[in-house]
Amino acid sequence: RLELINGTTPKPGSNISVTADVSVKNPNVASFKYRNTTTTLYYYGKVVGDARGPPGRAKARRTVRMNITIDIIVDRVLASPNLVTDVRSGTLTMVSYSRVGGRINILNIIKRHVTVKMNCSMTVNIFSQAIQQQKCKRQVDV
Repeated sequence: RLELINGTTPKPGSNISVTADVSVKNPNVASFKYRNTTTTLYYYGKVVGDARGPPGRAKARRTVRMNITIDIIVDRVLASPNLVTDVRSGTLTMVSYSRVGGRINILNIIKRHVTVKMNCSMTVNIFSQAIQQQKCKRQVDV
């Protein structure tokens, strides 16, 4: 539902909402109860979008899937001097930073606060709107 001027240029102040499928994988023997999640989207080092995810619980050795909505601020993407080159190539390279904080619980005996941080770089195909390449690095703080 992006409003365009002359059919080509997004109207100033427009935003795009993108739904992302995010998974919380817990490979451990302890359950992980997490609070609200945050994700920030960057385009050439500038914040262009953010999202909040709901709290939840990832049982031991299970994966929890959830959909989050990322609100992209179109004006910030359009202001990038790299946009024309990226559009010509048909791909956009973006970086996301996600943070999930919560607690692990082992048999109600051992309880620890844990924060998981994910840095991902991704290349998005403009025409198919699919992620062509994605590399992620995880950091866990106990």
